[in-house]
Amino acid sequence: MYSELKAHNSPTFAVRKELNDQHNTPNPGFAIDGFNIWWQKTIAQNMAMVTEASELMRAHRLVSSALQHRARQAL
Repeated sequence: MYSELKAHNSPTFAVRKELNDQHNTPNPGFAIDGFNIWWQKTIAQNMAMVTEASELMRAHRLVSSALQHRARQAL
């Protein structure tokens, strides 16, 4: 038991405890900034996908319309 108490009073233990205390104390500003960056990036990626899907659908409609028009003329 004495060796356990002695280990907790050693300089190495004090340094480890100090590093752990620093590590476990979160800065809410970092969390908020990180979330905002993630959110903006996610929104930008979603908007890019929606824009690309919209352009593909528009191109598909134009091609389909042109093919139907040619098929009608061939009859």
